Amino acid sequence: MIVLAKTKQLYADNGVELSKSTISVGDEVTLFYSGLLAKSGADSVYAHIGYGDNWEHKEFIPMEKVADVFRATIKVNHPDKLNIAFKDSIDNWDNNSYQNYSFNVSTKSSKSSASKTKKTSAKAKSSTAKSEEVKEKAETKTAKTKTASAKSTTKSTAKKSSAAEKTTTSKKSKAAKK
Repeated sequence: MIVLAKTKQLYADNGVELSKSTISVGDEVTLFYSGLLAKSGADSVYAHIGYGDNWEHKEFIPMEKVADVFRATIKVNHPDKLNIAFKDSIDNWDNNSYQNYSFNVSTKSSKSSASKTKKTSAKAKSSTAKSEEVKEKAETKTAKTKTASAKSTTKSTAKKSSAAEKTTTSKKSKAAKK
């Protein structure tokens, strides 16, 4: 089953189409070719791809023939425009009359992965905030416990001191009566 992009593509009349109308770095797209070489009876076709005006990162990709259409999967690895030309096994070329078949490559990630990144980031922030809140509550509880302990110690010391004073006062008063 051949799955093409839903919108009419720039080179569809030349027999060159991609499985996606908008491509981004990291995408895998299926390239379909039913152009001049396929119509001329080529037994095998290779997609020659490169990026940018200088055709950087060039490679030949063998295409598989299914019915009258050649196809290949391309992993888009670079942000420059994707250039494609085709050659058959006896070095006949289809390069769109020296214009090549060029497709813009977007550097933007897909919405779903950007959305996932935002959600993950929000969850991490929320988790961090909750962790800090729990830590703050624990510190407050510890401080309250220390304060209560200090007050208790102060009261206990004050009671002992008061009891000692009463004993001393009692002894002095008994000595004065004698």
